[in-house]
Amino acid sequence: MENLKQLILLYIRPGSAMSEVMDKGSWAFSILLVLIVSVVFFVTVNTKLHSVYRIPDLGEFYQPDYSNYNPESQAEEDAYEHSVSEYRHAMKIRQQPPLIGDLFFRFFTFAPTTFYQPLLSISLFYVPFLIFLLSVFGGVGRFGPVLQRDYGTLSVCSLMAWAAAHIPFALVGMLLYSQAVNPLAYLAMWAASGLIFGVFMVFAIRTVFGANFGLAAFAVAIGWIAFSFGMYFFQIVSPWLLSPFLIIFAVIYLGGYIGGEVRGFGNAFRRRQDFNRFLHNATVNPKDADAHVQLGLIYMQRRQITKATGHFEKAVAIDPEERDANYQLGKLAREKGELQVALNHFSIVLEQDDKYALNEIWREIGSTYMSAGMNAEAAEALEKYVDRRPVDPEGLYYLGKVLKSQGDNERAAEMFGQAIESVKIAPSFRRREIQKWGKLAEKEI
Repeated sequence: MENLKQLILLYIRPGSAMSEVMDKGSWAFSILLVLIVSVVFFVTVNTKLHSVYRIPDLGEFYQPDYSNYNPESQAEEDAYEHSVSEYRHAMKIRQQPPLIGDLFFRFFTFAPTTFYQPLLSISLFYVPFLIFLLSVFGGVGRFGPVLQRDYGTLSVCSLMAWAAAHIPFALVGMLLYSQAVNPLAYLAMWAASGLIFGVFMVFAIRTVFGANFGLAAFAVAIGWIAFSFGMYFFQIVSPWLLSPFLIIFAVIYLGGYIGGEVRGFGNAFRRRQDFNRFLHNATVNPKDADAHVQLGLIYMQRRQITKATGHFEKAVAIDPEERDANYQLGKLAREKGELQVALNHFSIVLEQDDKYALNEIWREIGSTYMSAGMNAEAAEALEKYVDRRPVDPEGLYYLGKVLKSQGDNERAAEMFGQAIESVKIAPSFRRREIQKWGKLAEKEI
């Protein structure tokens, strides 16, 4: 029942639904659901499209009796010529996919017998490729460790996304199957299911990795290549020949036992679920503020701001001096324009530790004062931060902005230049995270 609730929630609040799938989703349920939906979708929608747009084969028209075959016989030659004529006529009158014609089949297929491909392509190619893209362009970490850590989570989210995107059209395909319907309607359903899957995957990537919309959309837009690769792969290697490999894959990578130790992608997924479950159970303790802080940070990473704020507020209600919760609430308040509220939270942190978060508390205070137009106070806080963290481009950029507003253009240009240089000398994985501050600084010079 819990899995069905997650499925329904995907149509209403996809971001929240992906978070629920991460915490409570079932790999077995998602696999079974994809198989059922793909069978129905391929038998209805894909079958109709295949019958209309498939490319005929000469063997369908020319099938000689090889037991009595005589290539020099005039009758055989006439039969062959007749078959070729019929084949050419069939090719002439057949419909082609709109816009790009038969080029479509270089990337996709309507073959109804390939109902297994969505499951295997998502598991073997699509999810690893997305993780690779996010490792290269998103700065989420090195590919190997990220694959080990997040493969299971992203797989379950991806499978649920594919099933949710195709269920409505599979049901419509069943209802229309016995009726005469324009094939363009089926093509529209096929395309819409893929588009909706892409939208759901944007939310999945944002939730699992905390990526912004631009990066998530980029990864999804490029990720379809994995499905085309899977199509060619399964044309060469039958999935049934892969069955021993798939068993090994399921045992080792989806959570088998080797030498008495629990390993595999599936167990990494279950460990994450167990950790989140432990944190939620810990919140029952009315004196445990830290559990709420940790849950708040998890929801922040998933970009579920409302849930994160709720947990941080509960932590502060338990312990008004809780530094982590006050710091996060201050940042959230500043983003909402509640500047005095933000400063109140930051002051609580500052009273306890003026070097909190590697001195970033001063950067947050300075940027809040800057937003309030209190440039003297902002400059004082940011000067202190830059003195302690002289190579942080964000702090340098903020200080440059304040100095520029105060008319100190020469020193402002110096800060902007240092911000640009700090981005250039940063390690590649770090550079992707901070490069926006270098670009903003370039615009100010």
